[in-house]
Amino acid sequence: MITFKELMNDPTLFKNFVRELSPAFKEPRFPMYTEEAYSETRDWKGVAALNGRIPMASLVDPYSGKPVIGSEKPLDMEGELPTFGNIVSFTSKEYARIGAIERAIADGVTNPEELIKYLNSYFERLAVGPRITVDKLFFETFSNGTATITAADNLSGLSMSIDWGIPKRNVSTVWSTAASATGIDDLEAMYNYMKNTHGIILDKFTMNRNTFTQLQAQASTKAAISSYFAEGGTTTKYTGTPSLEAVNKVLISGRMLPPIQIEEYQVAYYNTDGITVKKTESAFLDGRVTGTVGEVVGSFIWTPSDEQRMPDVEAVYQDVNHVMISKRTHKGKITFESELNGIVVPTMMEQMGILITDATA
Repeated sequence: MITFKELMNDPTLFKNFVRELSPAFKEPRFPMYTEEAYSETRDWKGVAALNGRIPMASLVDPYSGKPVIGSEKPLDMEGELPTFGNIVSFTSKEYARIGAIERAIADGVTNPEELIKYLNSYFERLAVGPRITVDKLFFETFSNGTATITAADNLSGLSMSIDWGIPKRNVSTVWSTAASATGIDDLEAMYNYMKNTHGIILDKFTMNRNTFTQLQAQASTKAAISSYFAEGGTTTKYTGTPSLEAVNKVLISGRMLPPIQIEEYQVAYYNTDGITVKKTESAFLDGRVTGTVGEVVGSFIWTPSDEQRMPDVEAVYQDVNHVMISKRTHKGKITFESELNGIVVPTMMEQMGILITDATA
């Protein structure tokens, strides 16, 4: 069995160890909705078509000139890629714990996998944490059209804020008002707005579970389901909690609208100790419904860290999904560091629409 000391003192063993651990690390969700793009510089640039419609060509006399048309001016947005990362230092406390595990392994009391599990908990936090931050920003973009980090929720005290300019609409009655809200009508109005104003035919509505629960509770939703099933010969009034399947049947077959997809995903914030959890929240915001076309809604743009371009000769590096993991040893203290430079940029900002269900027009 390889000891912790051997692992830390041999750069090749360390790199291989981290690389072999990485397939078991938790995967973020943003790759499901994005493509990937490399930036040679630290800059990102997004180009959004202002209108999805392409006008018809003119009927012309073949012996006369043709009308001159122009190209629609795109909405250019650009900025510098943000950097995300953390540091973990191994001190006497960690060494003592590792020593106890290694002795237990040598005595046959515990399995060698225990040491791997212990180290995995540190490296997974380092390697996945930056990508979870990208996840948080992506789902905020996806659900609210913004990407923000507040100083209060960020251990470094830094903040950032981007508004991507994605079209938004409010509802006539907030969805939490179950007696009078008209959620299905609101979805239809959103669909028609995107079609008539932007020339976009939405093919999916995405919301989180809390927002869908409000739609389920609305009297108008239950009435729409009762009416839909009555056409099939059922006259019983629908009084229960509508299922996602039932609501989607009304949307697809009854209203010729796109179906609903539920995106349920929580992100956690650290307390100042960097260990305990301060709070958790839904990555896809409450009170938001996003209409989209297709599966891909953005590009994950990344660039190597400065250290990857100009390595420190005293450090050891291993890349895990564009996150740089580095190891340094100084006077018996081992420090591990992670860094990711990247963000998801929505590529067709006006081919998405956001319905705000907790605010009225």
